[in-house]
Amino acid sequence: MWELVVAGVVGYLVGAVPFGYILGRLLRGIDVRDYGSGATGATNVLRVLGPKAFLATLLLDSLKGWIPVLLAWHLTHDHTVQVVMGICAIVGHDFPVYIGFRGGRGVATAFGVYAALLFPLAAGLTALGIFIVLAFRYMSLMSIVTVPLGAVVLLALGLAEARMPGVGEVPESYAIFGLAASALVLLRHIGNIRRLLSGTEPKIGEGGRPRMAPRPDTGR
Repeated sequence: MWELVVAGVVGYLVGAVPFGYILGRLLRGIDVRDYGSGATGATNVLRVLGPKAFLATLLLDSLKGWIPVLLAWHLTHDHTVQVVMGICAIVGHDFPVYIGFRGGRGVATAFGVYAALLFPLAAGLTALGIFIVLAFRYMSLMSIVTVPLGAVVLLALGLAEARMPGVGEVPESYAIFGLAASALVLLRHIGNIRRLLSGTEPKIGEGGRPRMAPRPDTGR
């Protein structure tokens, strides 16, 4: 039990490191949450700070999921420890204690965890995500399709008792991570889903708030 507690705490504290926020402070002396969508994730960093900072945030946020979960396996060889650490890493990213619990939406960190659990799955989801972004130009659509699809694949592999190189038999507990990650990502994208359904979701590079434009006051 103590291993699960430690995994949860470590996963949360690592996941809570707000790289997008840190880059905003270092590069522009700003809080990226005061601009664009108000999130600290890579998509908002792209709007506010540009493509180089976007790529840096994307990589660093992914590593928050990948490195701890991979280390958890090498240290414990316990799939449940991996799953707990992965879920808590996303919770930390979404609700970071260091900056008042206002963070990102967990997509890059979820991809990092997928990479640690089953790298071929993460590679396939990345390829699909790139296709969705290039074809439809909606980052939000990519997010709400790929992360839940990963959960479906993990569940199917677990139920089929499939064996994968480097993993062996895919444990059904991996699907628990996928389902939890999907729930967190979808909850954080409720507004985007509504705009996609109504046809008002801005595409990449058009229709959104201009770079460095402050978020409108919503009264909250």
